[in-house]
Amino acid sequence: MVLVAAAVAACVSYDPDGPPVPSIDGTYTATIVTTLENPIEIRSDTFTAAITIRGTGYRGHFVGTYHIARSDSGPFAGVLSTDGGLIVTDFGTPPKPIAGVAFIRNLYPWCDFPRLGTGPMPGALSGDSLRVDGRGSVPCFYVLAAPVGNLKTEITVRLRAAR
Repeated sequence: MVLVAAAVAACVSYDPDGPPVPSIDGTYTATIVTTLENPIEIRSDTFTAAITIRGTGYRGHFVGTYHIARSDSGPFAGVLSTDGGLIVTDFGTPPKPIAGVAFIRNLYPWCDFPRLGTGPMPGALSGDSLRVDGRGSVPCFYVLAAPVGNLKTEITVRLRAAR
């Protein structure tokens, strides 16, 4: 009977920490390039940020904050895998990455960022280098000879950072 109980316990036991992942802890100096593209305009902007990250010790999850200039800061979080691949789930106020980053929203005030369609952002950690790429669609509104409303606009975000 004791042997059966031990076998059952072994079947449901698991490592809560998961397999080891590379250390992501640190403060990163980042360059972020945003590109907005639609039939009316193609625009790119480059700015810098500081990103502080620490692993939570649970299955590759990490949490942290970003700081852009003195005007904007917020959450930066995601999951790191054993091979250094990562997914950023929070970049700005949730629920969607990018949509809650005030600095980016202020660059393009004619776009409706609360309606930004994007998902988690893939990336990678390699040594002391961090790479994250995001893409989504956002409705933008222009006034030319006549108002152009709800113009589908693609936005990309490329983040390159080093600690």
